[in-house]
Amino acid sequence: MFLDVIKFVRMPMVLILIVAIIRLSLGPMGVEYTARSNASFSVLMLNIISCIYFGALSKKVGNFSWPKTLLMGLTLGLFTQVLIFSATAISYLADIKNSYFTNWDALNVAPGTVVPMAAALKARVGGLIIGPIFSTILVSIGRVLGFLAPEPKN
Repeated sequence: MFLDVIKFVRMPMVLILIVAIIRLSLGPMGVEYTARSNASFSVLMLNIISCIYFGALSKKVGNFSWPKTLLMGLTLGLFTQVLIFSATAISYLADIKNSYFTNWDALNVAPGTVVPMAAALKARVGGLIIGPIFSTILVSIGRVLGFLAPEPKN
């Protein structure tokens, strides 16, 4: 069952990984953290869109039962949050200046606040719990909207 889910969502997982790598490299490349650059390479937004789309395709294309669809959301959510947590840890451990994962805005603190590694990772642990739950809700919404998805061609 889990392998079926992994095969079905491998494309969004690869895309989320690519966006995370790009996001990790933007700061060191000198791209200033702004609302536009943040939104352009948002790992979380790509996860949200992927959950809704693949939730919608889960029955018609994947022939998934509801439990498999929910496992898909759990998988995408946990994968995304583990990447975010890891990129945050890498940013601190590698002393990456201007990392998009350690910016005060990305960590939801007051403007200009320098957040120590322990506090940042503590904040990210919450995402490891909430992210998979949120993604499971999103794939469920996509699954309910699946009637809007096109029928697969034979």
